[in-house]
Amino acid sequence: MAEYKVDLTDEQVRALQELAARRGLKMNEVLQQAISTEKLIADNVGDGDDLLIKKGDRFKKVVFDKK
Repeated sequence: MAEYKVDLTDEQVRALQELAARRGLKMNEVLQQAISTEKLIADNVGDGDDLLIKKGDRFKKVVFDKK
């Protein structure tokens, strides 16, 4: 496995630490999951598509800004 250095803001580091603690994972495992999730979304959501999250009987729409 290759090693990489990434620059994160203090806020991003705190979020990463919180997610790792919440899931009982190491921070690098959370980053690996985040990359896999982003790849899944990028491969399946295109221009004009909607991504919905169903929680119980309610839906939330996720909007991605193009930059």
